[in-house]
Amino acid sequence: MIDRGTPGPHDPRPPARSARWGPWLAGVVFYALLFWWLVKLPPGAMTHPWVIYPAVLVLAAYLGLFVALFGFIVRFVRRRIGWSPLLTAPAAWAAAEWIKSWGPLGCPWGNLGYALAREPAWIQPASVIGASGLSVWIVTVNSLLAGALARRAPAGRALRVLAAAAIVAVPSLWGSARLQGADEHPRLTVALIQPNIRSDEKWDPARQEKSVVTLSRLTLEAAGREPRPDLVVWPETALPFYVRLEPAKLLRIFDLARQAGEPLLIGYPDAQLTTQGSVITYNAAGLILPNGTIAGQYEKIHLVPFGERIPFQEVFPFLGRIDLGQAEWTPGTAYKVLSSRGHAFSVLICFESIFPELARRFASEGAQFLVNITNDEWFGPTAAPWQHSDMAILRCVELGMGMARCANTGISMFVDPYGRVTAETALFREATLVGTVELAVHPTFYTEWGDALVFLCLGLVSVLLALAWYRPLAHLPDR
Repeated sequence: MIDRGTPGPHDPRPPARSARWGPWLAGVVFYALLFWWLVKLPPGAMTHPWVIYPAVLVLAAYLGLFVALFGFIVRFVRRRIGWSPLLTAPAAWAAAEWIKSWGPLGCPWGNLGYALAREPAWIQPASVIGASGLSVWIVTVNSLLAGALARRAPAGRALRVLAAAAIVAVPSLWGSARLQGADEHPRLTVALIQPNIRSDEKWDPARQEKSVVTLSRLTLEAAGREPRPDLVVWPETALPFYVRLEPAKLLRIFDLARQAGEPLLIGYPDAQLTTQGSVITYNAAGLILPNGTIAGQYEKIHLVPFGERIPFQEVFPFLGRIDLGQAEWTPGTAYKVLSSRGHAFSVLICFESIFPELARRFASEGAQFLVNITNDEWFGPTAAPWQHSDMAILRCVELGMGMARCANTGISMFVDPYGRVTAETALFREATLVGTVELAVHPTFYTEWGDALVFLCLGLVSVLLALAWYRPLAHLPDR
């Protein structure tokens, strides 16, 4: 994009073939490498296991379109109205990432901002501009450095390098100062149960008893520790059966809660009968109290496309007849806020933790901390569990609240309101992790204003595209 031979405004020369296809091909390669671990899905989880290989390529090709969109915006604006890519690239990237992350097929996985997740000082700006704003920050710095490489004049090159250094240093120094002056937050003691149960074992009816015994043993061990936990958390679909349709099994869980003497937050499948006599199922989490009641239940709202539900069935009902081995859950509709010991929290199930607008909605409903329950066992000891857990870290910084993350095979962890991981487990190890989760003290700028920076970028891109589209019609060059 930073090419001294790039045609100027109204230049009739067509862009080079590499300029047209380069961004898309770069995106395809990036996303194919990012999601390679999808091929680790157990064959038994799919109706046609061979489908996963072309599916990864289709996914990479689809997500690559948004990198292509970024390249198109930058190139189109440059050719039509002469704006430098150095100026348009950050806004164009923000627009493309936002579109990629929106809707039923939204996929924020791999967004640039998450590359900084394990650098606490660098991610503090997310409390103002969100994870998407970090992407704008990264692209801005890289644009300046690219511009420096493209400049022949030493003065222009030095100016861009100094500007890039300043844009890196100022937010980072502010982030370090924010960490040093971190507020004291009220705390809640939470126990995370990581049973490390394989999927072929969990979903085998003959071996369900072993799973329940393991979960019960770890729960009683955690409840017996000092200080006693205020909440015990099990991972996503820890109970592999429809609990509320099996009274004997449900009573057993109630009895466990009484023995533990603590509230249990449990992931399980739920099923309900409709007035038409059909059954709808949910990926749910229920809060079970020691008095033998379910105090509240949250049904997962944002389901994994093609893994938990074929999307767009509401518009095209025939899609519901496609069988890829997906669970076919029904999406929940209620943004539930639960309470333990008088402290409000909300649950993000599995990859819901990668959607900032969902977590922000829970904060606006009154949640003081977040619980993320998940099962990343499907993908083995690959990069997937690390990528997934890193994205959850940014939710804490954005909203200024702590998180307890409980995963079947890891990574289970506690994250403070500043994105610092205070304790975590190893992958594929049975574990009980007891720690403290910090409650929100006051809303952050991001909590109140959300992705304001991204919407400013969207507005700028819209204006530039409109000018680029109409201006040549009004100012045809003299030839």
